[in-house]
Amino acid sequence: MSTATDFDSTLIRRGTQATTISELSQFVATIEERPLDRLLDELPSLAQMTNSKFDLARAVLRRRARDLAPVEREQLQLHAEEVAARNKDDVAVRIRSLFN
Repeated sequence: MSTATDFDSTLIRRGTQATTISELSQFVATIEERPLDRLLDELPSLAQMTNSKFDLARAVLRRRARDLAPVEREQLQLHAEEVAARNKDDVAVRIRSLFN
């Protein structure tokens, strides 16, 4: 995990430890409820999760982004790009994939 989130937020712990349908559902619910600015800060850790867990996170984030006004969606993309730029290539690629 990145040093910025080594403290492991509840979201990251829940996602990392999720193995059952119920636990994965709680992980998704946490993503749905989490303020977007906090989610953006946690993107590097989300991007390092397994493909299936990242795909769940990406689906929720994309849906939430679609529900935003165009200006807010653009601001979200710019902030995500800033986060991606501060991370390793593989993590950055996954972060950028949220909006492709």
